[in-house]
Order: sequence, then structure tokens, then C-alpha cells
Amino acid sequence: MKMTSKTFLRSAAIFVVILMAFVISRKWVLANPPTEYSDVKQDYERYANMWRYGLTPYREHLYEYPPATIPVVYLPLELDQRGVGKYYPNYRDEIFIIEFCMFVFVVCCLWGYPVSRFSKVASLLFYLIAGMIAKDFWYEGIDLVFFGSITCLLAWVYASDQSIFKNRLLTWILFWFSVAVKLITFPLAVPIFLMSKSKKLSSELMASFLGGLIVWVVPLLAYRSSLSVFLVFHASRPLKFGAFGSYIIELINDFTKTEHRVQIGPDYPMSGPVSDIVTKIDSILFPVAIALFLLWSGKQILQCKSLLQKKMNYLIMHNALVLSYVFMFFLTTKTFSSPFHIWYIPLLAIYPFTTQRSRIAVFLGALLMLGLDTTPYLKAPAGYLFNTIPFYHLRDALRFIPMILMFGYFASRVKIRQKPKKA
Repeated sequence: MKMTSKTFLRSAAIFVVILMAFVISRKWVLANPPTEYSDVKQDYERYANMWRYGLTPYREHLYEYPPATIPVVYLPLELDQRGVGKYYPNYRDEIFIIEFCMFVFVVCCLWGYPVSRFSKVASLLFYLIAGMIAKDFWYEGIDLVFFGSITCLLAWVYASDQSIFKNRLLTWILFWFSVAVKLITFPLAVPIFLMSKSKKLSSELMASFLGGLIVWVVPLLAYRSSLSVFLVFHASRPLKFGAFGSYIIELINDFTKTEHRVQIGPDYPMSGPVSDIVTKIDSILFPVAIALFLLWSGKQILQCKSLLQKKMNYLIMHNALVLSYVFMFFLTTKTFSSPFHIWYIPLLAIYPFTTQRSRIAVFLGALLMLGLDTTPYLKAPAGYLFNTIPFYHLRDALRFIPMILMFGYFASRVKIRQKPKKA
């Protein structure tokens, strides 16, 4: 249907209002940085200065992130040295610009969905409010860069014809870039490949190979085997204090009194006989969970392959697979921390919910987790339940109950059973 000038002006006005709301909310976030701790001040600026004065990442010092993060971490210092601002505000402004580009993708993606205007506005309001709640972490790391690329990938999958090679190539470039920011998304290569609409397996392999080459060729040539340093770093890390396994240890310790926390950052792990057992279980559980996820997702995709020709079915399965993977990762990883909550915010904003009830329930669950893990306001009362379990341990359970429920919800949405209803 041809767009009339009146319809175009109305759409343009709505788009401008949305962007203004985004800018106002994010200017407030920029004007209210965290007062206690920032990875940018603590680590990133130090890394950038080390590189500027001669220490090569991976080879001459332990750098914990993959190579695509290097220009993101270094650019604010380069601007600083050229007389443009200071490192910390430069970094936050840089992430703001990256988020702005992602937000445009989100808005365009949402406005193309065959859902009600209420659903679109609710998703955008959720996204804006979530960023304000998590303001102490929103611009303090690489998490928006990481899952910003996955969000743009999912938006691109919806907006483009994925049977065309160049469109699939961009999909794979976005995917391999996310892997080059954090390796966590690497297992998703399997379901993304299986969901291909390419008629030839060789064509999809070529798109994946070229996409990976475009993203990874420079780091591989520059650092070669030295890149394994960040793999070794993460493989040797203990259970982080915010992980689900650590919470289980603390609950058991309420009864056994055998564990204690080691005051060594950044992980602050628990130590003791129970901790040793849970850590060993987690070291097995995590790879097994990923393997089972890949087998399960592959089976679901192959069973529903004929239904994926419909764009909304394809989008629902694609997004649900990524979200179920994220929450599965949260529940099994040993290095969970508060900034990880940023990952699912843009993904939930573009998820095509089929009912308003599920949309509201998921958004409220997400906001609850953000309030518990990224703000200091939702505190537990002092005291103990049955003189044994501290009330703050019961409060911490609310961090994981929504994760479990959301994993179950999105895992159930992976299997396409019928034509989705209009929300």
C-alpha cells in the first residue's frame, strides 16, 4: 500500500517523539554515573594506557576480553590524548552512540511487526525504563556492545530476505562480531546455521566463513595463538559471588557453617568442602547444558523447518532460541554478574509476544531482576527465617526464580505449533 503524505508525516512525528524520549532518558543516565564502582575507571582506562605506552594485549599482559573490544576500550583514550574530553565521559558517550544506533534498529524492527500500537509502545517504554533502573551499569562496560550486535542481527533477520546471500553474509558478520566481543554467543552458530533459508548448504557455509573472516582476520594476524590467553583466564576462574552455584553454596552453608568467602576480587568465591563439590558439579554442568541445548534446539528447528517460511514464525523461533540460551547460560555459568542483565533487555524489547499477558509478565519479571541486581533499593529486612536462613538469602532467590521461569517460557516458545496471534 502506497504511503500518503499524511501517513508519512504522522509516522515521522512518532519516530521523532520516540527518539526524543530515548535521548532524554539516556541523558539522565549519563548525568547520573555510579558513585561507588565502575569497570571503566577500575580496568578499562588502565588497559588503554597500558596499550598506549607499549604493552601488547594478550602477549605482554593478561587481557580478559576478545579482540573486538580493543578499539572500544582504546578510542576514548585516543580522544582524550587529542584534547577531546576525558577518558571516563568519553567512554560513556561512545557506548551511548552505539546504543543509539541499536535503538534505531529496535524501533524500525518493532514498527514492522504485525502487532498493536500498544504492544510497540509497551516494548519501547520497557526498554527506556530498564535502562534508567540499571543506570549504574548501563554505560559502564561492553555489554550493550555485545548484545547490541545480537539485537541488530535479529532485527536484520526480520527486515531482510534471508534467502539472499549478501543478507545472510551481514547476519553472519553481526554474529561473529558478537563472538569477537564475548565468546559466549559462539554456540549459537549451530541454531543460526540450521535456520538458514539458503537452498544450498555450501552457500550458507560460505556466508558463515566470509563473515567470520571479515571480523576475525585482523585479530588473528595480529595476535595469532596469543588470543588463547583470555580463554585460559576464564577457564581458571572460580565461581563468582553472583552465580547461581554460589547462591546454592550459601544456602547450604546456612545449615553446615563450613564455608567462608575469599576476599579476593573480582570473583570473591566461597571456599570450603561444599564449595569444592558445587564447583566441580558446575564445571561439568555448564558444558553439558550447552551440549544439550544445541541438541534440543537442532531438533526443534528441524521439526519446524516447514513452518519457518513464515516470517513471524521464523522471528519467534530465532528470538526465543537466543533468549532461552541467555537464561540457560545465566543459570549454569560460574561468572554471572550484575551487568549481564543488560543482555536480555533489548532482546525482550523486540520479542514478538503473542499475548499481552505474557508480555506484561515477562517485562515485570525482568524489571524485578534489574531492581534486585542493579540497584541498592530492594533490600531484605534484618533477621533470620527459623533462626537459620537470613532473609537476604530469601530475597536473593527472587533473582533466580524469574530466570528459571523465563527460561521455561522462551524454551516453550521455540517450538512453532500454529500461526501466531496478533498481540
